[in-house]
Amino acid sequence: MVYNDALARDIRRRLAAHRRREIADPGLRPAAVVVPLVPDTAGLSVLLTRRTDDVEHHKGEICFPGGRVDPGDTDHLAAALRETWEEVGVHPEHLQVLGALDDFVSITGYRVRPFAALLDRLDYPYAPEPREVDELLVIPVHHLLESAHHRVEESAPGDLRHRFHWQGRVVWGLTAAILYHFLRVALPRGSGA
Repeated sequence: MVYNDALARDIRRRLAAHRRREIADPGLRPAAVVVPLVPDTAGLSVLLTRRTDDVEHHKGEICFPGGRVDPGDTDHLAAALRETWEEVGVHPEHLQVLGALDDFVSITGYRVRPFAALLDRLDYPYAPEPREVDELLVIPVHHLLESAHHRVEESAPGDLRHRFHWQGRVVWGLTAAILYHFLRVALPRGSGA
């Protein structure tokens, strides 16, 4: 499926129709991430970051831009957009927010709310924060949808763990769970988006 404005409208419609799971545990700290979608004539790609080895947590891991909700943030979306600006240099006005996904719980005690957002152009002049971001990965959605690049492991009965493989890198953990959820909820079945 080639990217066009109709695909963005379809993703927005699917996310709006999805009955989103919210987690209201007051013991969890609030956080938010952006699932940045990059348009291309060949389809959509997803922008991810690989964290540096200098950060305090999750050294070298692949993740979405985002982080905790700070007291100055008006809501989860504001936090996700602020963190995306700080981490990868994508200004909020260059992102078209398509909708929110289910809440997730991280192993570090955060309730993470992901937001899918479409970047306004392919050749964006990213400005990664060098202390936090070691590398930017732009992975085509059609690659993620191919079963050869996606593995599912059952660590305990009913506890499925997803892994996506891209050019010698592995997307795993919470990021892979959010990515799988986005692909399942937001894209037409069998889509090569």
